[in-house]
Amino acid sequence: MAQKAIFHLDVLIKKEKDYYSAHCLQFDLVATDDTLKKVQKAIRDLCVSHIENSIANDNMEYLFSPAPKEVWAEYFTRLEAAGCQIKHETLPSPVKTHPSFSIQEVACHA
Repeated sequence: MAQKAIFHLDVLIKKEKDYYSAHCLQFDLVATDDTLKKVQKAIRDLCVSHIENSIANDNMEYLFSPAPKEVWAEYFTRLEAAGCQIKHETLPSPVKTHPSFSIQEVACHA
């Protein structure tokens, strides 16, 4: 029996002045909210909606639209930084016939 594929999503979460921002690097999607917990849920929901919409509209060629290289550079810099929390989670596919996905979040409060 073949195993389903898992694709990986990287998310950079930052504390801005009075809110948090979360940026999914593979999809170049951004969510903002008042708390860390709310922005984590918002970016997950946004990614799931993006995947569901791509599947429902047979638009998989546009599913991945990477963030600019500067955002990737910041992500990898913060990945190595002290004081940043790293959380890895595997989530089920929003559509049973498609791959599940994993999210690695790098949350920095500074």
